[in-house]
Amino acid sequence: MSLTAPRGQFGVHSVCLYDRDTSLPLAYLRVIGECSVSFEAEFADLMGGSQMYAWDSEVSKIGSDIKFTAREYDAGTMELLMGGSLTENAAEASGAIDGLANVYGTSVYNVSTGITAVSVTSGDSTDLKEGKYVIKATAAKTATVYCLSDVDFAHGTDGAFEDDTLSIGDIDLSSGDDTLDDYGLTFEVGSGTTAFVTNDTAEFYVRKPNASSVELVFGQSGAEFTKCGVIIAGQKSSDGSITYLELYNCLAAGMPISFNEKAWSEWSVTIKSLYDSSRDAIGKFYRTIAS
Repeated sequence: MSLTAPRGQFGVHSVCLYDRDTSLPLAYLRVIGECSVSFEAEFADLMGGSQMYAWDSEVSKIGSDIKFTAREYDAGTMELLMGGSLTENAAEASGAIDGLANVYGTSVYNVSTGITAVSVTSGDSTDLKEGKYVIKATAAKTATVYCLSDVDFAHGTDGAFEDDTLSIGDIDLSSGDDTLDDYGLTFEVGSGTTAFVTNDTAEFYVRKPNASSVELVFGQSGAEFTKCGVIIAGQKSSDGSITYLELYNCLAAGMPISFNEKAWSEWSVTIKSLYDSSRDAIGKFYRTIAS
């Protein structure tokens, strides 16, 4: 009788993080660079006397950390690893303007004597340009508007900075609402007489027409990192065989984001795999040999 053909492990297909209470998926990742579990043992040796070698040894620890590298930024994964609060927005055919708030002083955003709202100019949503904007009062009824990046200035009518201050135009509210036509923005005045205080500022954010969007607030005081289960699926072998490794009780945190020249961002994280008392195990290895 000949020896059974040896079995190796080649490649990785996916990693799924799942809720330990329901087993429902939290995140599913496929653009993976590396995923390995150490399972390295540490030993406590019995040493003594003049003997140069150990008299005896016992296993003192087995590591079970998951070393994980990926190149995709799934919103659910980011929420889990960064302990954040995720908002997922549905499609906005006409874009959206969010977060109008005073930054310095209180006169720019004011429902009575300032700007009561920034809205999408009727029929001009195609000129909206994604980004963060700042309004700076220059007199009682006038202000300069700034955009903090020109990354989307080619959307719709081309936009351009007026100078090195990153200003994109001025608004005059002495006769009522005013617009920035190349940007699809309308600045609506309050119910009273406009009375900005010079140098006061307010900010807002613009989302151009979109299929969907996400916002993740992270780093809050008291943020929690939820334990999860992990299933690692190896690449299907050429003969159709499948390998899985499931770890029941894992703690994951941290997710680097890099913005490199002409390169995809890659993030690496160590996930701690812990003993699961309810299953009396760390995990389970699965392999199905194709017929």
